[in-house]
Amino acid sequence: MFKIESMPAKICLGISAFLLFIYSMSFMFFATEYVTGGDTGFSLINNGLAGVGSDDAYGHGAPESAFNGVLFFGIFISTMLILFEGAKGKWRIMLPVTIGMATMSACIWAYWNPDSAASDTPKYVSILVTLVYFTAYMLLREEGVNDGLSDFKPGLNVKDKIAMSALILLVIAGLYYSLRMIFTPDEVISQGFPTDQAWVSALDDSLGMGAPLPTTVSVTGAMILIYTLWSALVLMEGASGKWTIMHPSAMAFVAATVTTYVGLVAGTARIASDINRADILTIPVIALLVLISYYRLKKEGMEDEMTFMGEPVEGGMFTSGLLILALILGLLTAWNNIDIIF
Repeated sequence: MFKIESMPAKICLGISAFLLFIYSMSFMFFATEYVTGGDTGFSLINNGLAGVGSDDAYGHGAPESAFNGVLFFGIFISTMLILFEGAKGKWRIMLPVTIGMATMSACIWAYWNPDSAASDTPKYVSILVTLVYFTAYMLLREEGVNDGLSDFKPGLNVKDKIAMSALILLVIAGLYYSLRMIFTPDEVISQGFPTDQAWVSALDDSLGMGAPLPTTVSVTGAMILIYTLWSALVLMEGASGKWTIMHPSAMAFVAATVTTYVGLVAGTARIASDINRADILTIPVIALLVLISYYRLKKEGMEDEMTFMGEPVEGGMFTSGLLILALILGLLTAWNNIDIIF
């Protein structure tokens, strides 16, 4: 089933995939429970602040954590893709993910609130998953993970003008959001949640709707950086065979669109300010740009050597899979919020 030959590499990728899956599911479907320490219901994992409503981190940033979960989900998909399809040429996946994970670890440690009694587990898990993932990359060098890396010559190597424009917009938007969130998360929070506004003080921590913390915002920036680097690779290296990085991107942002808009119906989305609403509108735009790039570049070899479980497949399978994913996530998100919806 797995196309990775090295057992240590399999184990390392398996550990990475498992941790990414656990955190993605926890944040995607149990974000409120996570930030309230489980006070609001069942949680896969939580911040350990049950019953400590006075803590600075209690009930803060559930919608933002849920979005982080979707971004983790895309990275999980990319990790499973390596396991199922093999390591050859997958530096295009692994180097951006390593950069993003290392950035995430640094941000978590740099912006951690020492005055909070929240569990320190994320600080150590972030380092663990980064080291394990990078170890897998090093172990896979003999299996061709770096094939094509020595020939990489950056430039604008996409011919289709519409796809090129879409990718440039993705890179610009990605850098804008990611760098601000990584380097100035406090400023991002102060702009989105100005302290002089009455609605900010009225946010209900018991429902997880408190303003996000710098740690949460910086993690978002680190994850967005990965997707930005993937888009930049398609733009600079050309479309041939880039389904390996476009599939996780498309799945992540379609998932983000579905879960966010179900959240709007359920009342769990963040829509208190103009900036909040602009961010929500940006998500489907990003998903659309990713899909436009993907489908416009099929004629330039986007789906060259595309496989599923090591066997060649046609592009229609991805389209069907994407629609099925959107349906399943929509149903699960609606079911998770059914008491709110009905």
